[in-house]
Amino acid sequence: MTRVRRAAAAAALTVPLLLATGCGIATTGVVESGRAGTVKLATAPDPGLVYFIAPDGALVPVPVSDRMQRPDIGFTIGMLLEGPSEAAREAGLTTEVPAADAISPDAKAKGLARGPVEAAAVGNTVRVILPLPVEPLSGPARRQLACTALAAVSVRPAPEILLVGSDGKEQSAVCEVRPER
Repeated sequence: MTRVRRAAAAAALTVPLLLATGCGIATTGVVESGRAGTVKLATAPDPGLVYFIAPDGALVPVPVSDRMQRPDIGFTIGMLLEGPSEAAREAGLTTEVPAADAISPDAKAKGLARGPVEAAAVGNTVRVILPLPVEPLSGPARRQLACTALAAVSVRPAPEILLVGSDGKEQSAVCEVRPER
């Protein structure tokens, strides 16, 4: 065997032997290094949310204002009643809450057209007084109203939402972001 081949053979045997022994580095225990890193995002303090319907039927929260800190229920429900913005519509978001022009002329004659939204918390119930009748509201519309109202209150545990319509009828509503199956 030539000298080069012997050196290559010795190196081939030495490298795995060194790797197997760890080169004499002693093992250590767990070393505490402190908290994980955090990142601060530049967002509005608490803009308030309105819930619209995505193409798959799920409810999607949309911030309504970056100029106010936690808008009240009347403001956020009022924004929901206006429907999705152009940008939200382009993203495929819709609403099942009827538009002002969808209220029948007969209902308008009785004073049931859109007006201000009021809300009152009594115990563990939030009553949302709407300027439209609640009886014809679909399930998704009631879910939209409930989720939007819950996003505007800071009461824990989550209160019961009671929708009160301009027709004098009341309906309980539950915030479920996924459609019922």
